[in-house]
Formats: sequence, structure tokens, C-alpha cells
Amino acid sequence: MNRMFFPLLVIVLLTCSPLFSQDDQHSSEINSSVPELFDFHEVIYPIWHTAYPEKNYSMFKELLPDVNSGAEKIYSAVLPGILRDKQAEWNEGVTKFRSSVERYNKAMQGTDEDEMLKSAEELHSDFEMLVRIIKPVTKEVDEFHKVLYMIYHHYWPNKDMEEFGTAVDELEMRAEELNKCSLPKWASDKSDEFKDQSQKLYDSTKHLKAMKNANADDSEIEKAIENVHNNYVALERLFDE
Repeated sequence: MNRMFFPLLVIVLLTCSPLFSQDDQHSSEINSSVPELFDFHEVIYPIWHTAYPEKNYSMFKELLPDVNSGAEKIYSAVLPGILRDKQAEWNEGVTKFRSSVERYNKAMQGTDEDEMLKSAEELHSDFEMLVRIIKPVTKEVDEFHKVLYMIYHHYWPNKDMEEFGTAVDELEMRAEELNKCSLPKWASDKSDEFKDQSQKLYDSTKHLKAMKNANADDSEIEKAIENVHNNYVALERLFDE
């Protein structure tokens, strides 16, 4: 290796490492996914897309061990930090999902084919409900939340003002993207409410940036952060029903 290149490489790595440390440290915390739920999709897919339409009762029974092992992992799954506000709803969903797993088990021990179909349908429905709980309505909402989460739970409480300032600038950009995004078809009936609330979120984010740029008192900045957070929560709650 070139003697001049090696010291330069070390300097570059040392210089760049802080740029990645924050993301590396909190990457799992701001990733709004539950691997155990993703893995269960490998089980529910053949149940719903093959066994159910084909009325393949033998296949229903063959997949029972996979249903049970996958369900056990979901029962003990831990939500990442960014989904902490979803914990109560998640717990309720898991309780309902557990009941559908129990119904599926009972149906597969009998010979009532109609009950087998109904239990498979309920299992799929309750699984989809869990997915809906943790899945952001759009990627723009998810990207905004990731930045807000770091501001709300890390940068501002720890008074990391350099990271805070950078994050607020990014939050404004994410708010603008969110304000222009379109809802998926399944949520289109909420379009008008979403448009109104996303505008409130954008306006409150712009105000937060103005407070940051003006070096306002901590109390004013904290009030602005809370306003952004409250508007984001209100946006999320549009899709809780």
C-alpha cells in the first residue's frame, strides 16, 4: 500500500465515522418493522392463496406446525422504539391473533371443512390487522416519523444541538414531501382529512425551524416540538379506525 495513502485513509475513516455513528446506533430503533411478522407471511401466504381458494384441507393441516411456531415468535416479538406509541394497539391485536390461532388449531383437529375455511380466513384477517398496525400509511409518513423520533427522543432531550439543527432542517423537507404525497387506495376515504392534517403538520414544522433559526428560548423550542409531535400523532390517528 502507498505510504501516503494509508495515513490519508485513516484520516478519512476517522473523519467519517461520526457521520455514521448516530444512524448505526439507532438504526434498529427507527426501523418500523417486526421481523417475526414478516416471517409469518411465509406461512400465511400458502394458506390464503393456495389452500383456501383450492379448499385444500390437507394442506391446512400440514401447515399447522408452521402456524404455531411462527405465532409463538409473534407473541414474544418486541416492537422497536419508533413504534412505542403502537404498543397498546399491538397488544390488543396480538391477543386477537392468538385467539384465531387457537381456533385454527381446533379446526384442524376436527373434520368440519366449513370451520377449517372460516378459521383460515380469520387467521389471515387478524394477521393483516397486525401488519396494518405497524405499517406506515405512506413512505413519506414513515420518513417524517424517523426524523421526528430522533428529535423528540434523543437530540432535543440530550441537547445535542448540532444533530438537532440538522434534523430540524431535514424534518422540514420531509414535511413538504408528506404534504404532497397521495394516500394508497385502501386509505383514500381519508384523503381530505389527511390533506388538512398534513398541512397543519407542515405549518408547525416550519414554525419549529423558524424557532431554531432564531435561537429562541428553550421553552419556545420545546413548545414548537410538542406542537409538531401532537400534529403528527393526530395524523397517525386518522388511520387507527
